[in-house]
Parts: sequence; structure tokens; C-alpha cells
Amino acid sequence: MRDGRNKPGDHDWTLDGVDEADAQVTPETEEEPRLMTSRGVLTPAEIEALLRPDLPDDIGVPPEPRDVTPKLTPDLPLSDPQPSVSADHALAAARAPKLSRALACNTGLKATVSLSEAQEIPAQMMSDLLSGKTGAIACFGTGSLETTALVCLTPEIVDALIAAACGAQIEALQVSGDWKLSAMDCALLEQLLAPIADLLADQVVLQSIETDMSYVSSLLPGGKLTVSEFTMSWQGHTSDLALVEAPASAIEQTQSPASPVDAAPTPPVTALLTARIASLSVPLSRLTDLKAGSTLLLGLPSDQPVEVLSGGRDGPVAFEGRVGRRGNQLAVKINRKRKTGL
Repeated sequence: MRDGRNKPGDHDWTLDGVDEADAQVTPETEEEPRLMTSRGVLTPAEIEALLRPDLPDDIGVPPEPRDVTPKLTPDLPLSDPQPSVSADHALAAARAPKLSRALACNTGLKATVSLSEAQEIPAQMMSDLLSGKTGAIACFGTGSLETTALVCLTPEIVDALIAAACGAQIEALQVSGDWKLSAMDCALLEQLLAPIADLLADQVVLQSIETDMSYVSSLLPGGKLTVSEFTMSWQGHTSDLALVEAPASAIEQTQSPASPVDAAPTPPVTALLTARIASLSVPLSRLTDLKAGSTLLLGLPSDQPVEVLSGGRDGPVAFEGRVGRRGNQLAVKINRKRKTGL
């Protein structure tokens, strides 16, 4: 060993002369966990305060409920209510296409018919409804004295029906101020409008064609009347058509009361009816020349009605009808009743 005191940094020093107590090394102890934050090192107590804070006793208690007055919610409909459709309106709407078809088949006038309005009116309003109007009115009924329905036609519709039936041009038709119907026009209208009876009711026939509005307004029975107004359009023209009907209850009241139950039954009566298409006069020499295949011209139009005679070939004309067929049998459909003793 060199002389002199040891200098710091010398590595050749020994432990000679050092007490054992001084030489005992104290073992290192574990340091408590610490957390580094932006404001320094936190102690364990601070860490526990952050993890388990001391909360006040009243925290988390819900507030006392308040009295709230509920607001009434209005009941809203799921959809807009649809207007109710009366039975008369539905029946009139169903008749519109049938009326258009009937006019086209019987007159040749192809018009579009659509329902405008259907309503009930008192019978006393008929005179005001027809006052000051011109045109033709077709009267329908179950007999010669019982009128149950009226078909009111304007002058424009009447002229168009007659022109179409005769094959005339109807594009440039114009109604003059002194418009009126002749007897021939009325007879032609009877043939054209007779099939409309099939659209009204059973056992209804065309009675007559009238032009006197004040007279027609008194033909229907009293009470309520159903008025259906239609709009007709054809080849650039538009006009109105009205259908006036009496209800079934009013018709039954006008009929004669039924016979008592205990009355004796009426014995059946048989009548002889003869359908006459036409009468023809030919020279006797022409008859001798007739053979199979010969043709006799009757001199009548094909749509001429068939006359039905009562009481044989020399009896009076009781009905007028059209020749047709029912199954395999020849038939005559009655369209009009003549004024006879029947």
C-alpha cells in the first residue's frame, strides 16, 4: 500500500480499519406507487380520492314530480269522408250508358250520355220546371191512363235524332226561334224512342210524344218525383236530357183497389188477335202467274209497325208492335196500345 491518504477515484483501497456495523449495507425498501401527471407526482391518497370520490348524500335522488295537465289530442279521421250516394243516384248513373246504347242502336246517333244530377222534387214543382221551355216529351206508362215516367228532350236533341235516323248531316244543325214538331216528326219519334221503355221498368210502354209543357206537368201522380239530369254530347254539340219518374209507391196508390178476397173469381175470357203486316191488292192475272220464288212488294218500309187486330181480320186495331222471334217461334212485341174499347 502506498503511503498517504486515499484519493477519491483510487481503486486500490481496502476495508481495513472499518467497523462491521458501518460496513453493513441496508437493504432497499419498495417504493409506494406513484402517478405522474401534468402537475407532478400524485400520492396514493390523491389517487384513491380520484378513483373513489366522496359524493354528497343527496346526489342521484330524483326530483319531486310536478302536476302536469294533459292536453287533449283531437280525433283526426283516417281519410276524408266519402259523400253518400243515394239509391236514385246510383240507378240513374247505371242507366246513362244503357241510354247511350239504346239511342245509337235505334236512331244511329252515337252520343255520349253522362249523369249530371239526380234528386227528388215535389210533384207541384213540375209546372215551374217545364215553364218557358220547348222541346218534346216522351210519355211512358203501364197503361193508356197511367203515366209513370217522362223523357224530356231539347229541340237540339230532337233534331239530331230525326236527322240521324233519316241519314241527314247533323254537324251544322241549328234550332230556329219558331221551332216546332210536325205530326210526321212525332210519329217518327215514337218509333225511335219506344225501345227506351225497356230501361225504365217492366210492362212500361211509350204512350205518346207531347209538346205542351203545361199539359205534361199534370200527367204524373202527386207526391215525390225523381228527376235525373243527363248531359248528351255528339259531334261538337252538347245538350241536356231529363228523366222524370214517379216512385213505385205513388203508382200503386193511383191504381184501382184490389177486389175483396171473398169475391167470386172472374171467369177467363178468350180473345182472338190477328197480326196484320200489310194489305195488298193485285190484279187477278198477277195471282195466276205466281209461283215458287216470286216476290210481292208490300210498299211499306221495313220498320213499319205490325198492327194487331182484335176480333179477327175485320176487327179494330188494338195494338202496334214489332215482328221478332222468341226461340223457334215468330213473335210480336207490343209497343203501343191503340184507343179502342179494350
